[in-house]
Amino acid sequence: MRKQHLDGILKSKIFWAIIAELAILIVCGILRPDFFRLKWIDQTGMWSGSLIDIINYSSEITIIAMGMSMVIALGGTDLSVGSLMAVSGAIALKLLRWDVVEFPTPGDFTVRPFALVILVPLVVCALMGAFNGTLISRFKMQPIIATLVLMVAGRGIAQITTNGKQFTTMFEPFRQIGLGGFIVPMPVIITIVVVTVMALFTRKTSFGMFVESVGINRNASRVSGLRSNRIIMIVYIITGFLAGISGLIYSSRISSCDSNNAGLNYEMDAILAVVIGGTSMTGGKFSLAGTVVGSLVIRTITTLVLFLGINPDAIMAIKAGIIAVVIVLQSEPVRRKMSELGKNRKQAIGGEARA
Repeated sequence: MRKQHLDGILKSKIFWAIIAELAILIVCGILRPDFFRLKWIDQTGMWSGSLIDIINYSSEITIIAMGMSMVIALGGTDLSVGSLMAVSGAIALKLLRWDVVEFPTPGDFTVRPFALVILVPLVVCALMGAFNGTLISRFKMQPIIATLVLMVAGRGIAQITTNGKQFTTMFEPFRQIGLGGFIVPMPVIITIVVVTVMALFTRKTSFGMFVESVGINRNASRVSGLRSNRIIMIVYIITGFLAGISGLIYSSRISSCDSNNAGLNYEMDAILAVVIGGTSMTGGKFSLAGTVVGSLVIRTITTLVLFLGINPDAIMAIKAGIIAVVIVLQSEPVRRKMSELGKNRKQAIGGEARA
């Protein structure tokens, strides 16, 4: 029984993702002896340290990747999430300032009710997710093509929303979303809430099983009575909604909307986080826990590169190389070989003991 348990661990994709994360953390600790040190900041009332920063600045990717996990489990993808982040931030800042001519100074005020500043971007992003879902479920478009539409158009929509201007704000309640916190930074708290809700929704209800069923075989699931089109629609709506949350966090961090750079390449990072976490691009079973680990791996790689003093422009290349190694370690041939080596080692030890 113990042998089978060990074999199962060695074959698990999330196991190798965790090993990769620990290895990168150890290297960071060697480079910076104070890397694992946490300190309490009285002025902010929060813990601070490199580990907190990794979790904090991986929040946007983790939240998007929660939706991306289900999208990929369906056998699809969503390239529009980065653009939806830009749309979310642009709408929020537009509602805060509305007219930069009439309100030229970015003070501690909001022109529209703060509830609308939060809700309207989320609703709009959810509707954009519904647009993606409609193209895929009703018009049978390939997900990569359907979501490419909003990936291209989304930033244009964000620019139109703000008339091509970059709105800034000093409205404290909005700034608290990305810069505030209680014990830990607010983005970490939001991420914990999102991950918990998504885990309960997908694992304590039958919805997660429905998603996996549709991803494995859409036609068979439809014949068995599942409304696959509705499930696809719900998944893309949720993904759009989560992209909206990430957009609010991002724009709150910089107290501004940046339609050109907000969410740039985040769709790729989200997909990588899901794949590193063990979810197959062909669809089927997905792991939210694995996705969280994958997101942390991506952010920790960025931290490692900065610690090494390497030009930040090289982050993408180094990230790609490390991620390639992780994915190779997760591949079926490598995991099978590791399992066989473990068996041979145990048999050799057992033979020596009997001798």
